Amino acid sequence: MKRVFARITASEPAFVACAAIAIVTCAAMFLLQGRLGVNLQDEAFAWYGAVRTHAGDVPLRDFRAYDPGRYYWCSAWMSVLGDGLVAVRCAGWAFASIGLTAGLLTVARTLAGVRGRLAWLVLASVVLVAWMAPPWKLYESSLAMLVTWIAVRLIERPSASRRIAAGVAVGMAAFFGRNLGVYAGVALLAVTLVTCWRSRTPFVRSLVDLAAGTLVGYAPMLLLVGFVPGFRDALVDSIAFYARQDALNAELPFPYPWRVDLTGRPFAAAASALVVGTLFLAVPLTYAAVFVRGLIARTRADADAALIAIACVGAAWFHHASVRSDLPHMAQSVHPFLLLVLATPALFVEGRSRFARACAWSFLGIVSALGIGTSLPFVQRLLRGEGYTTVRVGTDELTLPPNQAENVRRLTSIVEANVGPEDELWVSAQLLGLYPMLGRHAPTWDIYPAWQADEVEQDRMLRELANVRWALIDVRPIGRDASMRLDLSHPRVWSWLVAEFERVPLADTPDSLVLLRRKP
Repeated sequence: MKRVFARITASEPAFVACAAIAIVTCAAMFLLQGRLGVNLQDEAFAWYGAVRTHAGDVPLRDFRAYDPGRYYWCSAWMSVLGDGLVAVRCAGWAFASIGLTAGLLTVARTLAGVRGRLAWLVLASVVLVAWMAPPWKLYESSLAMLVTWIAVRLIERPSASRRIAAGVAVGMAAFFGRNLGVYAGVALLAVTLVTCWRSRTPFVRSLVDLAAGTLVGYAPMLLLVGFVPGFRDALVDSIAFYARQDALNAELPFPYPWRVDLTGRPFAAAASALVVGTLFLAVPLTYAAVFVRGLIARTRADADAALIAIACVGAAWFHHASVRSDLPHMAQSVHPFLLLVLATPALFVEGRSRFARACAWSFLGIVSALGIGTSLPFVQRLLRGEGYTTVRVGTDELTLPPNQAENVRRLTSIVEANVGPEDELWVSAQLLGLYPMLGRHAPTWDIYPAWQADEVEQDRMLRELANVRWALIDVRPIGRDASMRLDLSHPRVWSWLVAEFERVPLADTPDSLVLLRRKP
């Protein structure tokens, strides 16, 4: 068997080609959909946090947030582009180009000596970028590809420098999301164990290298802990809060194909549901099979070792889709699987590898087109045709589908007609985007009150709401999770609202939208 996993990515031409393709592809995606659509709940959580960070607030300490990395990254871009939603999306796609470069460098290892390698890399970039969704969660998939590339490099040639680099990736991933740091840490620790077993390298020494690199990568967070007043306590409280929760997200069970209800669904929606359901079955089974095969074939070519590394990262990242099992969460964790499929033809000898490569690429093309293709914002616009309108959202002009445009106009008019510029307004998690849209500051630290709050947390919220005169609440459960309703997650706060506020009638609005005014 030829050694198809040549170490070509160390050469400057391969890196430059992959980086150029990644930058162009991500720039094209931003241009295609950087001004399409708006999500006033989850995307607004990232947008509001970036705005506040750019204004000088500290994530976690001054508002509920993800881990700080993505906010400081967005803030840096806002210094040039302003604090609109488009700037946040641009920052996300800029980071995505880093992850996509790493993904293409991994793919390039499978194409050593293959005719038309540049064309294959372009096709790979299209497949990988199609699954980089939703636009406010590009960091998850980008870091998955970055960690995959580092894992492959580590397993193909273990060394102290590569173990330290792996540790740096763990620390950096944790700075962008502690769950991502856990995934990266588990995956790279597993790869380190495999390398120790294959090469008889002392495990303790390898672990020390990995830990040292992790401290280096996590240094920005350690600096915040050490030098920013109040941040250490906020971080500890945040960890304790999530440790108390029964679930960290609104739960959805695995949508296995036999569970999918196709009644009344159009073809595109039905096909997507079946493909995604099949992935939830195929992805973990593939990782398990590849890992077992790789261990059995531990003396074979570098291709086997690389597949083990990819499977380790993929298995760890798959946890991200295991609680809320839907298309967006699969998209955030599927990239190691895509890279695994792209790498598999490297196991075949010349001649058979061409057929295997054609099968792999055809499979991914069909899966991507049916699974996520019709969910991409620019594809949806093409399919819907007319009806999109330009609406001002904050400082940006966005092109929105009819339902989103109507919702933005309705919410904006409700606030402008009732709430004075100096009046404090509080909104529920579903309407979080109103704060950055209208240039307002949330009166509460918890900008996303969805999880079960204890007495201390509700006391804090009630103190923060003491001067609020208006509240705009969407009473529907968040993420279709019946427990994520304000009256259930924050019962004392809800009782206070009922006692101290009166409902203001709203014309032509859904019954679930409630405007409350403080009683005289």
